[in-house]
Amino acid sequence: MIIAYLLGSIPFALIIGKLVIGIDIREHGSRNMGATNAVRVLGIKWGIIVFALDMLKAGLIIALFRFNIISFQEHNLVHPLVYGAIAILGHLFPVFAQFHGGKGVACTAGIILVYQPLIFLIGLCIFIIIVVSTKYVSLGSLFSAFACLILSIIIPNRKVYSGPLFTNGRFDYWLIGFLFIVTIIIIISHRHNIKRLLSKTESKITDREKLL
Repeated sequence: MIIAYLLGSIPFALIIGKLVIGIDIREHGSRNMGATNAVRVLGIKWGIIVFALDMLKAGLIIALFRFNIISFQEHNLVHPLVYGAIAILGHLFPVFAQFHGGKGVACTAGIILVYQPLIFLIGLCIFIIIVVSTKYVSLGSLFSAFACLILSIIIPNRKVYSGPLFTNGRFDYWLIGFLFIVTIIIIISHRHNIKRLLSKTESKITDREKLL
């Protein structure tokens, strides 16, 4: 669990900001260490790289179980999604960045991609449609989070994992519970964005403070 937290704590937006142009991204744009702020400050190329790396650090943990690199039965471990949730907490409160991190969207996407790819693809399509049509990344993040939660109930359990603590019935209650908690976390982390959306003062993805 400590390894999951430390992986989630790696502040890729901060690292890339300092390596590329020598800035602390927490002092620019929205002062958030997520991919959206990286796009605004560093440009779309580096923003995409930050998003991909944030996905990777959380998805990697799930992949270790998904492809049997780590066996649940052999190590008597808790469900992989628990480790994924801990990685998200590491991203939100990174020990390597004074506990001031991102909002958890990219990490969640990485976990869903490995655990349930179909839900990821549908959620990604919803995200892209909303962002392209409204230019609000926060709105796309919120809607796609809700969509993934609903899809986890609609789409049958793929039985990716097996074991005494794993769900093998019609519903994957671990995934449903995970996405329910993560959706609440994403809403809380976007609470200021929601207020700005309601007051029509939210920044669009096209509003950039590009320093590069």
